[in-house]
Amino acid sequence: MITTSDTHFKMPGTEIYWDPALYEHEMEVIFGSAWLFVGHETMVPNPGDFIGNYMGNDPVILVRDRAGALHVYLNRCRHRGNKVCLYDSGSAKSFRCSYHGWTYDLSGALSGVPLLDKAYDADFPRDELGLVAAPRVATYYGMIFATWSAEGPSLEDYLGKDLRWYFDTFAFDDPAGFEVLPGRHRYVVPCNWKMLAENFGGDMYHFQSTHASVIMLGRQRQRPDRIRTALNSDDVYYSIEFVGANHPPHGLLQLAFGEGTHENDRLRASSVSGDALAWVEERHARRQRLLGERRSRPSGFHTGTIWPNLSFNGFGTALYARTFLQWQPRGPETTDVWQWAFVERSAPPEVKEVMAFNLMQGQAAAGMVAADDTDNFQRMRDVLHTAKAGKLDFNYDLGGKEKESLIPELPGTVMEQMNERYHRSFYHYWTAQIDYRK
Repeated sequence: MITTSDTHFKMPGTEIYWDPALYEHEMEVIFGSAWLFVGHETMVPNPGDFIGNYMGNDPVILVRDRAGALHVYLNRCRHRGNKVCLYDSGSAKSFRCSYHGWTYDLSGALSGVPLLDKAYDADFPRDELGLVAAPRVATYYGMIFATWSAEGPSLEDYLGKDLRWYFDTFAFDDPAGFEVLPGRHRYVVPCNWKMLAENFGGDMYHFQSTHASVIMLGRQRQRPDRIRTALNSDDVYYSIEFVGANHPPHGLLQLAFGEGTHENDRLRASSVSGDALAWVEERHARRQRLLGERRSRPSGFHTGTIWPNLSFNGFGTALYARTFLQWQPRGPETTDVWQWAFVERSAPPEVKEVMAFNLMQGQAAAGMVAADDTDNFQRMRDVLHTAKAGKLDFNYDLGGKEKESLIPELPGTVMEQMNERYHRSFYHYWTAQIDYRK
C-alpha cells in the first residue's frame, strides 16, 4: 500500500506500476474513454496528409480527407488485421493492406477488394467493413484530440474551464498560433506511464535533487556579466491542480509571480536581435492585456499534465520551445516517449532557432534534464516488485492534508510549489476509473 496523510483516501498498492492485468484494464477503461492527443493541425495541413499515433496501445492514423475534415482511424485492416499504414507520416490518396490488398479511401470506406466479383458472394457486407473510426475528434487551438467513447464530456469540458484559462492566457495567446518543428524525439523509458505523467503534473520536489547539476550550471552563469537563468530569478512559484466533477485531474507546475523571468527573457533576446527583443516585449504586453484588471497577476507556468498521458514543458520563458510529451504505454513497465517542439508562428526566425536549441539542451532526449529523470525511473522499476522491496510502501504525504487554494481568485487550486496533492488526486481518480480495491 502507498501511504498518504489524507485520511479520506488510501493510495493504491505499488502493483499498479507492474501488474499486467491492471495494465490491460487501464487500456480498456482509461484509454478507452479519455480524450487523447493525436497530433496538431500543422502536422496534417493538406488533404491526404496523415501521421501515425497511438490511443493507448492501439495504433491509429490521423488523416485529413479530401474535403479537409480530420479523421482518426484504427490502423488495422478489417480482413486479417494487418496495418494499412506503415509510415509515421506522409501524404496518401488511400491506405492499402500489404497482405491481401484491401484498400480504404480517406473517408475510411473500403474502396477496393481484390477479386470482389469473382471470389465473394453478392451479399458481401462491403459497406460495413470500413476502417474503425474514433467516434469523436476535436481540436483546441490546433491541438487534435480523439476519444474512443461516443459519449461523455466535450473536449473543452474535459479540459475544464480553469485549466483553459491558463492555456488561453499563457500558452495559446499568440494570434498566429503554434507551428510544429519538423521531426520528433522518440525514446523508451523502462517504467510505467503513470510515473511520468504524475511527475510532470505535480512533482517539483524532485528538481533540487534529481537536477542538481542543472541548478549548479545555472548558478555558475549568475555573474554580473552574464544573463541570469530563470531558475535563479526572483520570481515566486506555485503549483496548481484542477479537479472537477466533470473532468479528470490535470496539473501545472511553476506558476510564476514576478518580473524576473521576463527581465531575463529581455536580456537574452537583446543579445539575439532587435526583432527578438521587440517580439518578447510585444508578447509580454499581450499577456498583460489578457490579465486585465485581475489583482493576482501571474506571469506564466512551465510544466504540466493533461490526464492521462499528455505532458508539456517550456512555457515559462519566451525563448524555449514549447514541448508536448506523450507517454505511450508499451506494457506495464515500459513507456515509449514521443516529444515534439512547438514554436509561436509570430516569432522571428532567429528566435525560433534559439527556442529549439534551448529545448535540445533541456527537456529533450539528449538534454541535461530528461536523462536525469529517466535514470531515476529505471532504478525505481528495477526494485519495484522484487521479493523484499516489493512489499514496501511508497509515500505521498508531502504537503499534508488537503488545503484551500492559496490564491482563491485564480482558477484552479493554487498550492505551495512543493507538495504531492496532485499525485493524490491523480490516483484517487485512477482508482475510481479502474474500480480498484486493495
